[in-house]
Amino acid sequence: MIKKVIDTNIYIDLFTNPNLYENIFISEGPIYLSSVVFMELLAGAHAKNEKKKIKSLAGLFKKLGRFLIPTGANYEQAGEILVRLQNIKGYNIRKSASITSDCLIAASVRSIGGVLYTQNKKDFQSIQDVFDFKVSFVQGAIT
Repeated sequence: MIKKVIDTNIYIDLFTNPNLYENIFISEGPIYLSSVVFMELLAGAHAKNEKKKIKSLAGLFKKLGRFLIPTGANYEQAGEILVRLQNIKGYNIRKSASITSDCLIAASVRSIGGVLYTQNKKDFQSIQDVFDFKVSFVQGAIT
């Protein structure tokens, strides 16, 4: 059974159009919420009701036992991925703080044998080039 982890950009689209990405949510396999994605969603929530909805979503995943919290080993792997991205791909992590979170998400996804669903092809393709994990790239909402 496929364990699915949904990236922040997809949740943001879902908040504005709940019918998007039905194929991901209806298909077989449980969905997990990464605590890193939860952090990113909270950081972007400015209204009180937005924060409440995001915290409620996290509460549901915690109840289900599907709240993915990185381990110490995941942090270590993320650090190694960052070194490879700098050395092989020329990333400047000082100019791209979000890549650190993306590396942590990738390491966490691999640790559960899951698949990450994201719109962020540029960064996650680069991560996949230096770190073996499963990712499915989806097209974003058309605005």
